[in-house]
Amino acid sequence: MTDRADLVAVALGEAPADLVIKGGRLVDVFTGEVRPADVAVKGERIAAVGDVERCVGPRTHVVDAAGRYLAPGFIDTHIHVGATSLPMTELARFLVPKGTQVLVTDFTEAGKMRGKAAMRFFLDEAARTPLEAYFSPFYTTFLGIEGRASATLEELEEMLAWPETVELREWNVYAQRHPNERLRGLADLARRHGKLVCGHLEGQAGATLQASVAAGALSDHEAGSVEEALERLRLGLAVQVRFSSGADDMRVLAAIARHRVDSSNVMFATDEEDIDDIARLGHIDHRVRVAVEMGVPPVEAIRMATLNAATYLRKTADVGSVTPGRLAFVNLLSDLRTLEVTEVIAGPRVVARQGRYLEPLEAPAYPESFRDTVRLKAPLTAADLRVPAPAGSGDSAETLVIEARPFQVLTRARRERLPVAAGAVTADPSRGVAKVAVVERHFATGKVGVAFVRGLGLRTGAFGSSYHPGPVHVGVVGADDADMALVVNRIAELQGGFVAVRDGRVVAEVPLPLLGFLSDRPAEAVVDAFRAAKSALASELGVAPAGVFTTLAYLCMPGVLPEARVTADGPVMVERGEKELRVVPAPLFGSARA
Repeated sequence: MTDRADLVAVALGEAPADLVIKGGRLVDVFTGEVRPADVAVKGERIAAVGDVERCVGPRTHVVDAAGRYLAPGFIDTHIHVGATSLPMTELARFLVPKGTQVLVTDFTEAGKMRGKAAMRFFLDEAARTPLEAYFSPFYTTFLGIEGRASATLEELEEMLAWPETVELREWNVYAQRHPNERLRGLADLARRHGKLVCGHLEGQAGATLQASVAAGALSDHEAGSVEEALERLRLGLAVQVRFSSGADDMRVLAAIARHRVDSSNVMFATDEEDIDDIARLGHIDHRVRVAVEMGVPPVEAIRMATLNAATYLRKTADVGSVTPGRLAFVNLLSDLRTLEVTEVIAGPRVVARQGRYLEPLEAPAYPESFRDTVRLKAPLTAADLRVPAPAGSGDSAETLVIEARPFQVLTRARRERLPVAAGAVTADPSRGVAKVAVVERHFATGKVGVAFVRGLGLRTGAFGSSYHPGPVHVGVVGADDADMALVVNRIAELQGGFVAVRDGRVVAEVPLPLLGFLSDRPAEAVVDAFRAAKSALASELGVAPAGVFTTLAYLCMPGVLPEARVTADGPVMVERGEKELRVVPAPLFGSARA
């Protein structure tokens, strides 16, 4: 850690800088200016900005930035890193060359499975890299999986005192009125520790939204329309504009630009994003480019990705600007339109150039408890997925069908007549209806919840995954029960991953053996594997691959998003009123609500 006295000595010209960036034009996020300025770095922090000739010594490394622009490191204010399929070392090697300095994340999947120690492990892993991980524990970690707690109240209080912790995640009026008395008090506990309270306010408006703000929510990453974004900004909420593999809310930026709304409380989030999508589009750098394309002035778009986020997080002393005393993370941009990150300086070193990380990053040894986590009571068979038809059904039966769509977090519960064959209700891919199942994989209970889903485009075969941000079970969608069983069994053999099957043959797979949702391979290999898997989904199963893995994850996530979801105990309805949220069983036959 750089001594402040050393920074002062460099700033005064009494000692040489370790590194100086010369000849660039600084994007000043405080004043909105773009002006010539050099930057002097000592250790991991910036010592001086502007004319820094006095800071140059015979051993100072000089970076020529002529013709380029200097911008702060980018901040992702809300991400579930489990969705990237990479542990922190590889994620840093992948994201830092794209200009990302900070992730605000929860490690909730690991925490639910392996408790406080797993979350601490990933924070410590991130600390060995230039990627800053700010911690934002999700209150549901306190609930664990299948009713078995993964973190005690005492452990959560300890986590709120960790130096990386900035907020408690996903709070709203429903959490404030949760039937669990100890959970209801978590926001108060976070505030006593001086932490922010991050909101999850999807679909809320009027009295319900105001109640969530009154409950302490300070931000929202779920504003999906211009009206929702404006209502939140008017209530003082930080609007974390989301673009992910499951939702695209970037259109709200065009309205902000058109109506000249003050954007100081607007920033960016990815939430859930497939690693191959990040490889194709970029990370927060992509969001900045899209904002500019939508009419947001370039400096304002960069400010959204940097200073605005740092201000909300109360971290402006460390990140969000290129100014003295802040952590030295400087993005060298080609221009202010394409915003290509050509070089990244972190501390006293150039760590990335033209999209490639330049230095070795050695991953730690992952605990043995992170492996062998997919535990089935027995290999699944087609019979385990059979849905017996109600007596007297004839050749069809009226059945609950969940309507889902890629890039939409909401679902709808419909009643449709589906075919009956040999006494069982079957999928009907000719009408766009597949079967969906959630298989319990932590305690080998043998539980399998089954329902039907429309909207994924599956014509044949099956695909599934052991990544889900809720109970982290195995989710599978298919047109054929035998293929669905093979997907689950192959995922168990791999000890986690994504698998696609057609006619009894595995056509694609991505092994994810760490906790069942993270790879132990280099990022490039994981990107290639996902690209191949999505290609197979399209060519072999007839599935449009964009957003489909995230859509499956949302289908298997009960308790947050309405309307119909699937659990290992069967389908449920998430009923959201003005004052409370209820999760109730949703029978396949008969009334859609219990």
